[in-house]
Amino acid sequence: AGSPGGVHTPVPRLGKHILTEKLAPDPPFKVFVKRSLDSYMSLVVIINLILIAAMTEFQAAQADYGLGIAKHTWQGISENTFEAAEYVFFSIYFLDLALRIVILKKEWYYDRIEGWMYLNMFDAVLVMINIFELFALPALYMGDQQHQNATPIRVIKLVRIVRTLRIFKTVSLFRQLRILVGTCVASIGALFWSMVLLMVLQIGFALAICQALQLFITDETEELADRLEMRQYYGNFMRTLYTMFEITFSGSWPARVRPVTSKVSGWYAIPFLSYIALVVFAVIKIVTALFLKETLHSAANDADMMLEDSERVSKAYQNKIEGLFRLADNDGDGLLTLEEFMETMNLRSVQHYLKILDVTVNDSRILFDILDDGDGLVTITEFCQGISKLRGHVKPIDFVTLRQENGRILKECRRTAKDVKHFGQMLRALLNSNLFGNFGTACSLPSQTWVPREGRMSTESSFET
Repeated sequence: AGSPGGVHTPVPRLGKHILTEKLAPDPPFKVFVKRSLDSYMSLVVIINLILIAAMTEFQAAQADYGLGIAKHTWQGISENTFEAAEYVFFSIYFLDLALRIVILKKEWYYDRIEGWMYLNMFDAVLVMINIFELFALPALYMGDQQHQNATPIRVIKLVRIVRTLRIFKTVSLFRQLRILVGTCVASIGALFWSMVLLMVLQIGFALAICQALQLFITDETEELADRLEMRQYYGNFMRTLYTMFEITFSGSWPARVRPVTSKVSGWYAIPFLSYIALVVFAVIKIVTALFLKETLHSAANDADMMLEDSERVSKAYQNKIEGLFRLADNDGDGLLTLEEFMETMNLRSVQHYLKILDVTVNDSRILFDILDDGDGLVTITEFCQGISKLRGHVKPIDFVTLRQENGRILKECRRTAKDVKHFGQMLRALLNSNLFGNFGTACSLPSQTWVPREGRMSTESSFET
């Protein structure tokens, strides 16, 4: 998506790690506002939610005391305690919003890497609701009426828990939960059309069953209790639709179907069982598979997730190689001699361990020569880098590189052969002319001028007539 008003140039979605390294780095405090501040504010939100839960329990205890169920309310705590805490949290949220607007400026609502910052806009809406609750309502309502109008707003404020989802984008500990959150967002389209399909099936079946059971409900010869029970679940279209919703999603279809088949007619088992087999079993399983596909697709196409997985695997492999180096380093000086290397690599257990690391060693001496840079010693850096390069099978890029190098060598060999041929012709001509005796004959032959070019000898021929 483009940026608003053409202010920023859109960047490709290659993952935050790549784009962060490519773009100009932000100042340290701006980095703190973008990343670490989210973690601290998430903790504040969690504490605030605990406070709201405690306030709800306090109000429930007061209600129990008013009903005569409880003998006393909470001691040492009053409504003013929670209201004071609300003002403290509001101050924190307001300062957080103001700080982000001042520091991030235009990036507060649009970031080149993240895109539109919907969570920041959502925070602003919640702060405005909090201002209305704490400052506007006391001016409009007084007494108990104030608290009755503030209750729905406190329920709306529970949505502030969405802020805690930001921490999943900055803390790698929650990487799996971040996949689920991203999948839920990516699956909104599939969820909508799945619900449309299921709603169409439920509406069609509800209309048919409702019309069929109206005959039983209006039949005065049937038991009144049975007719009232059928009316409770299938009395009109909306009741029947709600019953079909329960049958489809709650798994309570035996409790809704059994009364119909036992008290009305056993033939109703045919349409109900057909609906359960087609919709409850088949369609729901297909929808579940669709969401699973979206989950795998979202995880496979998350550039940040792929980079994190690659870094984690590389780090684990590096630790294993370093452990093998320390095992071979008998004197602990950080250098491997040929004797230390051969002693360790010839161990059968080490050879099996290298196979587990996808490294095949046929000759330990050749491997030491490959790792050594010429000083007769192998450092831990040389060991780790060399073993990593020997890991696995030959890669396509190795074939391409080898082919290009062979092509360059072949080209150099042909140029050298041509130069040698020309030099031989000139030398043969000089010998045939008896060096100085027939100098004029030699001068009539091609004269060779040798000039250096790129570190090699090349020839330029000129002829005299």
